[in-house]
Amino acid sequence: MKYSLQFIGLIFCLLGTIQVGKSQIVEQKDTTVEAAVQEVILGYITNFFLNDYEKMEVHLHERLSKRGVLQNGQLSEDFSKEKLKALLKTNRPLPLEYQKNEITRIEIYGNVATAILETGYPSVRWTEYIHLAKLEGKWIIMDVFWSFYEEK
Repeated sequence: MKYSLQFIGLIFCLLGTIQVGKSQIVEQKDTTVEAAVQEVILGYITNFFLNDYEKMEVHLHERLSKRGVLQNGQLSEDFSKEKLKALLKTNRPLPLEYQKNEITRIEIYGNVATAILETGYPSVRWTEYIHLAKLEGKWIIMDVFWSFYEEK
């Protein structure tokens, strides 16, 4: 009887170890996927502020949808990749040392991800809600919707 209780205890310990190891593998996998999503978002936003369209556009789907709520409360125009290219020609670059881009949340479900990015220029800040899809093994931005911070 004593040995059978020890044997049962050993089985439970082994099962617990397998479960712990299994959850650690899942967490590591999610961290890798999250890092890939984060890399795409930061590649997009840093190059947006640097006005480097060629480096930015590789992170954007051809059918990109980008729009937001303006400071006056109105909906902005829609920005396609081509409109973004034209916009970047009119903006002054914001060097990396002045950029404050913070991804505050990433949610991943299969081949779809949603992220919240706090960003902007030193004088005006906004939140971007970004939707990505994993297509042909690569994460790409499908949709960006932004809203400026409310003035205090």
